[in-house]
Amino acid sequence: MGDGPHAVILAAGQGKRMRSALPKVLHSLGGRPLVLYVLEAARLATGRAPVVVIGRDASELRDQLGDTAICVEQHEALGTGDALRSVPDELRDPGPVLVVHGDSPLLKPETLRRLLEAHAATPRACTLLVGVPRDPTGMGRVIRDAGGHVARIVEEADLPLGEPVPLECNAGVYVFEGTQLWAALDRLGTANAQREYYLTDVVALLSGPVEAVLVADPDEVLGINDRRQLAAAEAVLRHRTVDALMLSGVTFEDPDTTYVDSTVAVGRDSVIHAMTSLRGATTLGAGCEIGPMAVLTDVRAGDGVIIGPSHLEQCELGHGVRVGPYCRVRPNTVLASGVELGTHAEVKNSTVGAGTHISHFSCVLDSDVGEGVTIGAGTVTCNYDGAAKHRTTIGDRVFVGTNATLVAPVRLGEGSYIGAGSFVDHDVPAGALAVGRSRQRNVEGWAARRPLQP
Repeated sequence: MGDGPHAVILAAGQGKRMRSALPKVLHSLGGRPLVLYVLEAARLATGRAPVVVIGRDASELRDQLGDTAICVEQHEALGTGDALRSVPDELRDPGPVLVVHGDSPLLKPETLRRLLEAHAATPRACTLLVGVPRDPTGMGRVIRDAGGHVARIVEEADLPLGEPVPLECNAGVYVFEGTQLWAALDRLGTANAQREYYLTDVVALLSGPVEAVLVADPDEVLGINDRRQLAAAEAVLRHRTVDALMLSGVTFEDPDTTYVDSTVAVGRDSVIHAMTSLRGATTLGAGCEIGPMAVLTDVRAGDGVIIGPSHLEQCELGHGVRVGPYCRVRPNTVLASGVELGTHAEVKNSTVGAGTHISHFSCVLDSDVGEGVTIGAGTVTCNYDGAAKHRTTIGDRVFVGTNATLVAPVRLGEGSYIGAGSFVDHDVPAGALAVGRSRQRNVEGWAARRPLQP
């Protein structure tokens, strides 16, 4: 696990105020479960995998954490103090123990390092992180003694009526001397409004100074207890993400209306237009231009890609790809370099070769398209026969005329031509012309004989 201090993350809370069947710490923030931000910060600060206290029946959380943490189960929801007591003897380090709540995703690794360094500077029983947040609702308050040391922490529900309320709030982040911590946990009681074992009560049971470190950024101490706080944290994280990308050389036309997950990477000299969303594992190369109003989820794109107001998900785009307005590129699609999609085109589960043009109002489904192909407007590859899906194969330099219907399974040979308006349900040899449409018939004088409408 490494040689740094131990870290324990408390993630067993039920999150009742989220009004959700999903555990609170698994709610998405910037494209990732919020607990992963806490886990990463703790790991970077200590240099070792943290211990994570989870609740009963938390298999989904356990699966999410995998081998990145050591999971310990709290059998009953009896409070934060009881959660920490759930750590077994073999994991109870006598040295410094960093304790962090799993619903504090905005904490930075450098803040945790600063807390650990302050704790190591002078002998003390505990060092805790405090802040003065914009909205302190639900947070415990820090009570100091005459010497400026921390005397105790009072939860909001237990604040005495009519007395001044301290400004400093407990951020729920501590460094304890392990020997004292594990002994004090056994002396906790439940004489409080919630009838629970409060971790905050440990502070008053310690022998030796308890000091505080003030966090510089009040947003770091924002905990997630309901969906309003989740939205507030999302706004903070989005600002951090967009700001970092702008500093790296990316232009955002309107940062306030652009939504970028923390997992997104964008190359320099790219331009992101207003009201665009970049989600998941999206990676864009240099010199791209995206939006306005584009939505990209798990998209990998090369350099110089231009995408209009379109939706793309789980696809790969080569260099210089151009996607026109109102297109949809669906999962398992690969567009090679230089591919162009006109307006209102759709591509799904297909590979499209370099330099191919797919014109407006075309639908290419379950197809393998070669290089230098022209697919005319209104073309459809019919992939489904009512029972199974089939693929269409189009060779290099094929020309497909406007409004063609290609019924899979079908293969168009290299350099072949498909006449406009054709219905094609048989293979076309290389270099051949396929015309599959009914013969036109003109009926002379029909308009004059047509009955007048009332």
